[in-house]
Amino acid sequence: MNIALSIMYLYPQAESMWDFIVQDNGPEPVLREGAEGKGRVRYEIKPPTEGGEPVEGVHYRYGIDYNLLTEGEDYDLVERGPYIAAWNLDVPQPTEEELQAAWEAYQEEEANKPPQLTEIEQVREQLAQAQTALAEHSDRLQAAQEEATTAQMALTELYEIVLAGQAAGGER
Repeated sequence: MNIALSIMYLYPQAESMWDFIVQDNGPEPVLREGAEGKGRVRYEIKPPTEGGEPVEGVHYRYGIDYNLLTEGEDYDLVERGPYIAAWNLDVPQPTEEELQAAWEAYQEEEANKPPQLTEIEQVREQLAQAQTALAEHSDRLQAAQEEATTAQMALTELYEIVLAGQAAGGER
């Protein structure tokens, strides 16, 4: 399941990395009982003032150095998987069941979508539409031109009749 896409399906207005963060840390070490003392290391943060006592969390901190431990003996690597690390929406965080249902609905919707045309197919489709429109326009232009030619011929014939009538009337 893709948690981010499931959330986006449930809340289309949500923006990833702003309204929520889905995180996957990969395999994480989990200490076994009794290994805390074996890998415990003191990390110095800053030296205490002269004559002052060092305070944990201010001057030093303790941590685990996994290089001092043995995997499988002192700790195990556990895959937690993706999880919602931050939730900043004003609605309650969805449960695992809601996310699973949204994921299934999203996959069904994606499966029923018409296939997306590639850029070349889109250009070909646009070219075909342009050619069809051009052919229709050309046909209308041809028809108009033929109509204009017919009208000119009719006017020419009328003009010739008028001229013949004037010539016949002028001979009298």
